[in-house]
Amino acid sequence: MNKSFVVLAFVAVIVTACGTTPPAKLYTLGAEADAVDSIVKNAQSRRIELVSVRIPELWERPQIVLTKSASEVGISEFHRWAAPLKAEVPRVVARDLRRLLDTPDIWLRDDLAGVKPDLRVQVTIERIEAIAGERVQVDAVWAIRPVAAETVKVGRTTITEPMAGSGYDAVINPLRRALSRMTGELARDVLVVSE
Repeated sequence: MNKSFVVLAFVAVIVTACGTTPPAKLYTLGAEADAVDSIVKNAQSRRIELVSVRIPELWERPQIVLTKSASEVGISEFHRWAAPLKAEVPRVVARDLRRLLDTPDIWLRDDLAGVKPDLRVQVTIERIEAIAGERVQVDAVWAIRPVAAETVKVGRTTITEPMAGSGYDAVINPLRRALSRMTGELARDVLVVSE
């Protein structure tokens, strides 16, 4: 057998193997399928500025994160967020608040800077944990400040949603549901402050 033929065959195998990298799958939390129902109808509309919705630094990356053990996480290069979560999560929370409170007068500070609200809301998601094959957990705290008063209403919640699978793609729906439930609890506190 010719030596150059063997070399060419080897190079062809290497080039073919390099070309079979699977494409990355992109995911979003913005699907309308999990729309939440209003918890209030015909209530006095309040203008609400969502000052910030912070997420844990570990989740400020394009890759989906899975907790493998108490001291190990997995990050997939092939399962990614279509948009940065630090931008998408605030939009999902604002959208759900609009639906829950049945008002269009809720905005992100960056979208309408300088517009005077009745209430200012800050949310910090202290922990997002996705344990493969078990659950997604969201721990969050928020502060609601009426502009015309000195009082602050502080709320806290821990939401747990089961994961149907152990893959990276199994994180998406439970995380979406957990964020919707968190926003539901936030909306109830907003109603208390608004009364």
